[in-house]
Amino acid sequence: MKKSLTGFFVCSALFAFGQSQSIEFANPLNIPINASGNFGELRGSHFHSGLDIKTQQRIGLPVYAPADGYVSRIKVSTWGYGKALYIDHPNGMTTVYGHLNGYEGAIAKRVFDTHYKQRIFEIEIFPKRNEIPVKKGDIIAYTGNTGGSGGPHLHYEFRDTKTQAIINPLSKGMKEMLIDTEAPTVNAVYAYPISAEATINKNISPVQLAYKMRNGVLVADPITAKGKISFGIDMHDTANNNSNKNGVYKVETFINGTPSFSYQFDTFSFSETGFVNALVDYGRVKRTKAKVQKMFVEIPYPLSVLKVDKGNQGILTVKPGESYTYKIVASDYHGNQTTIEIPVTYADDFVARVDSMDVTEGDRYDLVSTKEFIFEKDFASVSIPANTFYQDFTFIFNAKDKVVTLHKDVVAGFKNMTLTVDMSSFGLTDAELEKAYLAQLGANGSKSYVKTHKKGKLFTIYTKKLGNYSYGIDTTPPKIYQPSFKEGDWLSNADSISFLIQDIDTGINTIEGSINGKWMLLDYDYKTKKIVHLFRDGVVTSGRNDVVIKVTDNMNNEATYTTHFFRK
Repeated sequence: MKKSLTGFFVCSALFAFGQSQSIEFANPLNIPINASGNFGELRGSHFHSGLDIKTQQRIGLPVYAPADGYVSRIKVSTWGYGKALYIDHPNGMTTVYGHLNGYEGAIAKRVFDTHYKQRIFEIEIFPKRNEIPVKKGDIIAYTGNTGGSGGPHLHYEFRDTKTQAIINPLSKGMKEMLIDTEAPTVNAVYAYPISAEATINKNISPVQLAYKMRNGVLVADPITAKGKISFGIDMHDTANNNSNKNGVYKVETFINGTPSFSYQFDTFSFSETGFVNALVDYGRVKRTKAKVQKMFVEIPYPLSVLKVDKGNQGILTVKPGESYTYKIVASDYHGNQTTIEIPVTYADDFVARVDSMDVTEGDRYDLVSTKEFIFEKDFASVSIPANTFYQDFTFIFNAKDKVVTLHKDVVAGFKNMTLTVDMSSFGLTDAELEKAYLAQLGANGSKSYVKTHKKGKLFTIYTKKLGNYSYGIDTTPPKIYQPSFKEGDWLSNADSISFLIQDIDTGINTIEGSINGKWMLLDYDYKTKKIVHLFRDGVVTSGRNDVVIKVTDNMNNEATYTTHFFRK
């Protein structure tokens, strides 16, 4: 029988932290390990920092401490990891558990007490060293689907306690818990012209390549090219008895047998994670959602998992009379490999270049990534720091018809640009200005709220995203609806009450609830729009219970919902 933390004490001599110790980490779940996401996997805006372990589509499975340690951090958030737990271990490692449904024992009590002391749902706690010790095999929490989770699972992560560098869990004993004899799968391969004069099969745009399996190697149809070119690959990895399409651990490229470009996901830092959008063909991601990984670097960016030949940056220069074999080897952590070879020969093809930019879209500027730029026009200005982008391109800027054009969202930004809009000419009343905000426009004209800083009629936002921006006005309060009970019901056998909340314009900002004038904890899941109060918190009383729910949005519009129920 597994032990809970309640009543568990341990001699502090067991925790000689700071000393290098060899620790074997056990399975944090009492089920076979099956991964729905792996370390370094390409996500929308980051590299995945852990191993996502399937929980058989269930919520509430016990999570066990994989080794001795102590709780160093607890965080409850609407977003990200949702309910998360951090444990420091004597060997200098920290294990992290995300998307939890709840906590156990002394951890649960500390969380409960903090919620009601601070009277807030989102909390972060840093217990003192050895204040909440755990022993290998203790139940520490329960699996869930909280925060930015797409389904029930446990996000399991390893970090260096001192540096907070993220470490591949497969290097910490998880490899042996996964059965994987399947090699990575190649979905598509593209050839990219890099230099101005480059052509590929008489094209000046990226070309998708056809390939066939020959003697265990994928061989692409031969291409003709000139100038500087390189390649990109769309791929995924699978494991035995697992249909999930996960990320690939290691990729290496060779030009005529000489290493040119590679990456290997053993460890990286959180400061690097945004460079996922430099590694992929960002424009293609935005157009098609296909995550084609570029096997080259145009302008160097500081991603530690990369190993690039500084002489060619992963780029092949195709010269007259020369032929080449470009090879890509994709490997998973278990050593399964897939190889693709691309024959390349020189051809002096000429292709006329046509400027595809619409001159009516706005003013055009040659943006050099290493320089700072400030552009101004009519009612708008934008400040772009140096190294916001890792490519040089022709930047389109316009301010017309109450819309600001910052190029198109086909180039990834890595630093915040400062966009300021003078609303003086927009003809808004003072009341409208109070409820106005800046928003990014979608392809269909939809408006996505961006946190707006106001100084009189000057509205400012900080954004990494290119695209079109305008403004919106939000005077509509949030909606509170669909209570789990009818007003006046007897809820003697119920264990909770719940409501749905929604705000269609600027989003939910604050949520408050009370029963009989006493603050009550409301657990909020933005994915389901549900807020829940558990009766076990002890706020409800026998007899009549008067409930008040207040919700505000990001423009401070407030909705109030009052009701009551009875309970024996």
